[in-house]
Amino acid sequence: MKTMKLLSLFFALLGITAAILYIFFGEKVQVFQPKGIISKQILDLILFNLALMVAILLPTFIWLLFTVWKYRASHTQSEYKPEKTYGKFNQCILWLLPSCVVFIMALHTWKAAHQLDPYKRMSSPAEELVIQVVAIDWKWLFIYPQQDIACVNFVQFPEKTPIRFELTADGSPMNSFWIPSLSGQIYCMTGMVTPLHLNAEGVGTYTGKAAEINGEGYAKMNFVVISSTENEFDDWVNDVRESHTQLDHQAYAELLKPSIDHPQQFYSSVKKDLFNTIVMKANSPI
Repeated sequence: MKTMKLLSLFFALLGITAAILYIFFGEKVQVFQPKGIISKQILDLILFNLALMVAILLPTFIWLLFTVWKYRASHTQSEYKPEKTYGKFNQCILWLLPSCVVFIMALHTWKAAHQLDPYKRMSSPAEELVIQVVAIDWKWLFIYPQQDIACVNFVQFPEKTPIRFELTADGSPMNSFWIPSLSGQIYCMTGMVTPLHLNAEGVGTYTGKAAEINGEGYAKMNFVVISSTENEFDDWVNDVRESHTQLDHQAYAELLKPSIDHPQQFYSSVKKDLFNTIVMKANSPI
């Protein structure tokens, strides 16, 4: 019986270790594989707070296991004194240490939250690229106002370039835009424009997704993200411009119809002020 308990404990610890290693080193856990300036700072914040919590939790659980072992039923030599009280000094230590950890965590998180403000522009010698994003049931529309092109469920931008996403929603009252490898998540809301800034440090292909449960097509409301070289981005823009599909009001009305697992689409031109029209129609008087 004792051998079985030890084996069970061993395999339990082995499983926990494997899970931790998978989280920190598995490529599918994109939050722990940052590829952008913002995402790396977010991971640093997560790991810092995690280390502080472990600093309190680990000694607590070690002491808990020691107490359980010491006062087990078969160990009759340990004297159990349930009425024993601890002095004021011990009580102060008991409350002071966790309070200090919470204070340090709160202070560091408050400072990092201001540094990682999604509204804050990123300093870079490269020119900022603006991409307008519309969350639709259940797809993502990306409009490039500077290039006068648009695409569905696909976005590409050059590496080491500050990107400014301008996010809104149409149809769903609210959604959440998230590229785990490059940025934190931020909400897209009907009738509002929310900015999000990021900068990819290298070339790569990533996955973007909806982080807000929003109905039947939520699980497949993903999009492809490509960070490329400047030349590759220019070639891609020229290829899109050669397509014969234009994003006018009629094409957008068709796109607005709910669809699940919508295929990628590309538009060679965009109706002037379409994004502003989408935003303002929710604010028009009835």
